[in-house]
Order: sequence, then C-alpha cells, then structure tokens
Amino acid sequence: MLTHLERVLERYLVQVTGAPDAPAGTHQVFATEGGAAAMAYTFRSLRENLVIGPDDAVAIATPVFTPYLQIPVLADFGVRVVEIPSAHNTDHRFDDGFLDRLRDPSIKVFFVINPGNPDTRAIRPEKLLQLRDFVLTERPDLVIVADTAYATFIDGFRGIFSVLPRHTILIHSLSKNFGATGNRLGFVAMAADTVVDEVIAAQPEQVRALHDERYSSMTSTARDLPFMARVVADSREVALHNIAGLSTTEQVQMALFALAYLLPSGRDYVDATRAELARRSYALFEPLGLEPPGGQDSMYYALVDLVEVARTRRGDRFATWLVDAASAEDVLLALAAEHGVIVQAGSMFHSEAWDVRASLASLDADQLRSLGEAVVAVLDALPGPGADA
Repeated sequence: MLTHLERVLERYLVQVTGAPDAPAGTHQVFATEGGAAAMAYTFRSLRENLVIGPDDAVAIATPVFTPYLQIPVLADFGVRVVEIPSAHNTDHRFDDGFLDRLRDPSIKVFFVINPGNPDTRAIRPEKLLQLRDFVLTERPDLVIVADTAYATFIDGFRGIFSVLPRHTILIHSLSKNFGATGNRLGFVAMAADTVVDEVIAAQPEQVRALHDERYSSMTSTARDLPFMARVVADSREVALHNIAGLSTTEQVQMALFALAYLLPSGRDYVDATRAELARRSYALFEPLGLEPPGGQDSMYYALVDLVEVARTRRGDRFATWLVDAASAEDVLLALAAEHGVIVQAGSMFHSEAWDVRASLASLDADQLRSLGEAVVAVLDALPGPGADA
C-alpha cells in the first residue's frame, strides 16, 4: 500500500479488532481485490513457502464460508482439513475443549472467521484468552488466519489479532460494512514481526534453497524476505510482483471508508446499521417462535434450526418424527415451490443438517418476516403427530 494510506488502514484494523495501540509500522497491510483475494493469496503463500506442507493439516472453525473448506483440498494444496465445530444454538461460539484438536502437531494453520459466517457469533473474550495461553505455551508455531469481515457489526469487538498479533494473519473486507461488494476492497495484515517469518527461518536448508530460487527475481537474499513481501509477490506469480496490489484510486477509496469508520462523524452510520440488522433479526425469529442465539452476534446472517421451529410449533413428538421421516431438503424445496422463498442449507457450510441460512443484510424486515411465516406454514402443513398433550 501507499505509505500514508497504509497508516490509515493500520489504525482502522487496530480499532476494528480491539488490538492495543502501537507505534505506526507495527503492522503491515497489503491492499487486495476484496476479502476473497486476500484469502486466496494467503492460502497460496502459506503453501508455496511450505508453512503448510504436503503431509500437514489445517484446522478450520465450522460452520464456515464454503471456500475455506474447498481450497485446502484442491490438488494444488492437498492438505488435510480438521474441523473445529462451533457450539450449536447457544450464545457462545465454542464450548470447553475446543482447543483439544489443535494439539495435533501436524496442524500448522488454524483458519477462523470471527465473527462467524454463517453462525455470526464472535469468540468470547475468555475463549480468546484460552486460545492465547494455549498458543504461547503449547503451540508457539501455530499460525492463525482470522477473517474479520463482520467485525464492524459488533460493538466493542475484540478479535484474535488483539491477543495474538504475532501469530495472526488478518483478512478483512470493507464491502460488508459499507455495502460495497462490487468495489472489491480488502486487505491482508500481519505484525511486522510475524511468527510466520520465524517458522520459515527454521525450515531445513534444502527448503530455504527452494525459496531462494522462487524469489530470485526480487532479491539475491530471498531467505531474508519477510512473509508479507512473499504474499505480495506470490499474488502476481513473483515475476510480476512490481504491479501487485490495488490501484491508487482504489486504495484511496479504501482509506476513505476506513476514515469514515474511524471518525466520530461516522458513528451514526455504524449504530444505525447495527440497529437495522437487529430489527431484521427480530422480524425473522418472531414468527418462528424462537429467540436469536444471543451473545456477541453480528446479525449479518441467521442460522435457523428447523427442528427447533418444529418442536416449538408442534412439540417433541413431531420434531422427532420430522427428523426420522423427512429431510431439510424437503422443507427447502417446499419453501421454494409453495412460497417462492430460497434459503441455503446449513449443511453446505458444515453446519447441522437441519439448519438453514438467511441473509439479514440482503432482505428487509418485511421480507424476513414473510420468510419466517413461510417456514412455519410449510412445517404446519406436514403430516405427522400433532402437538404434545
């Protein structure tokens, strides 16, 4: 990024993630073509630099935005995926014991969207501290990739970057907060003294020699090249590293968005957006007879448990019958055919089989209320046992 604009984005990421104040230059920022590009570039460089090797694994917090599950198993990457499942239908993201799977030394990277997509909850502060202590004492080599695209929708949010800045690669998109998806504005950020550099420096000599060859067009001392510089170079196949990143106009637009969030004058917009999402959440859940999960929730999406709706409407016997006699796809097809309502199956995000995802950011309150009423109508029309006595 251009130097002065990078300082603006550095201040923005500190505020968004709840990280401690630090001198300018403590963090490095690379402007990318949206959060998707930031994710793809990060995966690529971790693999190219053998931070993730062919016999290694990545841990992924699920349910999750589908590409995080799909990219690691592509032939170009070919690594195992270990899922770290979130708690279901609770006001918190992870139960006790969520760190147990990360003790496997073959897991080199932990990918997590926080606040989540599609479950939208943030990791609680006490769990962040557990993760911090675990990494510093048991897994000092673990790299964490944290996607914070939805962080601006939670007041007082604190992310993994706030407790483990040296171990965390931050991925962020500005499209969600400012409704600018088509503008493709995002970034990768990490501490200037990132642990990834230490992981690379500790690799065997034959591996470091491969890095020397890969980045030889940039420098004669490639083994001293910081990981952030490698991400920038890899984004343009190294040979075209000199034209990596966003244009000046796009970087300026990104900085203006960041300044709008940072300045007191932007507070009304942030508060109004959060209030509108809360109103939409209520409009969806009220006809379902359910309460939203609660906790620190971005409310950008909503996961609806169809079994819980069925239980609320017609009792335990009907809920049990529904699971045994039908499938979530039956309900989704009926919603589409009878009510013109399209929602996504939670299973595609590796959520529970009977979860469905609705986008609160995409539908207004009246549409979401109609969606909730349609779900109720489909479930009420199903055969099966009546309400419990």
